[in-house]
Amino acid sequence: MTSEQSISATADQRGTASSPARVLPILSHTGNQRVLTDWIQQQDRYEVVADAHADLAAANFDVCITDEKSLRKYTTELENSKTAADAFLPILLVSPTDAGDLSEIPRDGESESSARQLVDELLSTPINTNELRRRLDTLTRVRAQSISLEQKTAQLLLLNRITRHDIRNDMNVISGWTDQLADHTDDAGEEIRQRILDSSQHVVDLTKAVREFVDTLQSAGDPDLQAVNLSRVVSEELTKRRSTFNDADFSVQGDIPDVHVRADDLLASVFRNLLNNAVQHNRSDTPRVDITVDEHDETVVTTVADNGPGIPQAHRDAVLGRTEQGLDHPAAGLGLYLVDTLVTQYGGTVQITDAELGGARIGIELQKKQ
Repeated sequence: MTSEQSISATADQRGTASSPARVLPILSHTGNQRVLTDWIQQQDRYEVVADAHADLAAANFDVCITDEKSLRKYTTELENSKTAADAFLPILLVSPTDAGDLSEIPRDGESESSARQLVDELLSTPINTNELRRRLDTLTRVRAQSISLEQKTAQLLLLNRITRHDIRNDMNVISGWTDQLADHTDDAGEEIRQRILDSSQHVVDLTKAVREFVDTLQSAGDPDLQAVNLSRVVSEELTKRRSTFNDADFSVQGDIPDVHVRADDLLASVFRNLLNNAVQHNRSDTPRVDITVDEHDETVVTTVADNGPGIPQAHRDAVLGRTEQGLDHPAAGLGLYLVDTLVTQYGGTVQITDAELGGARIGIELQKKQ
């Protein structure tokens, strides 16, 4: 290891004199392990995780420094540690390979490829302590930021649950008192009372959409898609919407085929939001919603058409949140944005056209799955 040059500490990152980062050195060469351990112990910003080889699975560390032989030996333990971690947990590989070129790490098969994927940074040998310090500073800073982000996310998720709970309770109180007014209003008052009930239901539906949208954000990586019975989901949501919107006319055109599609538990949210949207933005005396399900060789297309005001061509991308402004666009709607997000995750498509009824026609194409 060459002589070290002074590098100033960054106070807002993990790895300071007051909060040293825990470094786990696991090198196969005992001499290199000892030299690296001695160097780390001389740094105010880092502390060594001692005796980690004995029980690597239980080791508590912020960054691991390893070489190729140890990486192969402890692939399973390191992979489990990274998977179980709530935040970014970096691994720095010491290798004769040129620094920064992870693609050149030697591998002899599938296990080697799996081990290579665990590496976040590469440091070439012979080790330059100045470069080692820089890599450690970067990795511990990113980890600190990742931990902070996870903590803020947890706080926001808690706030979201509390807010939705309180809003839902208050809207139930409003709806309950509004129901009590039924025997005390004339025809004009009845129209106002019904508008209050509709608006209250809309707010409750929004809290559900927010919950489901947060669920999609919390899903890490690709969703776990399964075979979901489309007929059951559509039929159940139709029954619920008919109960919620007594004045609306929901009509199924033809039969709903008994077919399964690639989706997950949030598929019900797709159709709930579509049906809600068709009624809540409809100012007709009797909102009408037609549902059609067409089965093809590899896909199933479900269309929801209404007799509302429709969606102008220029606003169709915006209502789905597909513009650069996303949900900040004046025409964007959380419900349809959630629909588009979920259907896209399912490998499907959403298309908006004009309905023969005069309003909007939204088509949802999903992949069939046995």
